[in-house]
Amino acid sequence: MLYFHELPAAFDLPGDELAPDQLEFALAMDRYKRRWRRPEPSWHEVLAVLVALGYRKPAVEVRVPRPPSE
Repeated sequence: MLYFHELPAAFDLPGDELAPDQLEFALAMDRYKRRWRRPEPSWHEVLAVLVALGYRKPAVEVRVPRPPSE
């Protein structure tokens, strides 16, 4: 698990900690943007990062839970 002091300076967390899967995605996107010098990747590139992390579209539609209100 990564802690706040180990995050790149580009992450500005507003007090809430990221779940492990959220942190993994955020760090993967940060690495991608730095490696390819793409400060604003396209949705195609974002999907490529998700697939590289193991995302697969489920065969049956899954309802995404609504995030808790702030």
